[in-house]
Amino acid sequence: MYLIDSSAWIEYLRPRGSREVKERVRDILQKEQAISCGVVLVEILKGAKNERDFQALHKCLAALPQIPIDNPVIERAAHWGFILDRKGKVVSTTDLLIAAAAYKKARLLHIDSNFELISSEVELEEEGIGL
Repeated sequence: MYLIDSSAWIEYLRPRGSREVKERVRDILQKEQAISCGVVLVEILKGAKNERDFQALHKCLAALPQIPIDNPVIERAAHWGFILDRKGKVVSTTDLLIAAAAYKKARLLHIDSNFELISSEVELEEEGIGL
């Protein structure tokens, strides 16, 4: 399974987005290997251009299996943030939550070097594309 980060979704949805990203996301979707989490939904939906786009995106993204942002995910994100901060590696809370949700449940597909930074210090299966 693949948790597709908002960075990859945004590139996939751009009319002139990266062909490599579009093909990779399309392949994952066609194989029904995509999952999501609430944080990714928020990041994508807040950027919708209008109500119609918001509703269309919501329908598609909410239809994917969802990883809950539960207490274990929150605790893992907090601990990872603590570890990274002590090493001078600053990562957003949002990215920590997304990475912690993917942990041992899915490979994280992204276009965000923060996830490579996280995986350099903790066990995270990630795939950077188009970086």
